[in-house]
Amino acid sequence: MEGTPDSERIEHEVRRAVSTALTDKQREAVELFFFEGLSQSEIARRLGVSQQVIQKRLFGAPRRGTVVGGALARLRAVLAHLGPS
Repeated sequence: MEGTPDSERIEHEVRRAVSTALTDKQREAVELFFFEGLSQSEIARRLGVSQQVIQKRLFGAPRRGTVVGGALARLRAVLAHLGPS
């Protein structure tokens, strides 16, 4: 139901969360991955970093038994009020 008030509100909330809740590097990776549809490898080449760096920016990295960082976990927490998708 693209274009419905609910979908427009959700898109607005997601874009706002991306622009306010993430670091600059996380935001850049998320925008290229989700909004421009680039693969992790393509993003890495474009930004001059390894694919592993992009993966960590998007999904986080295990540290001392927990996952730290990661744009998706941060966005999930910020957008939890929208309910299940």
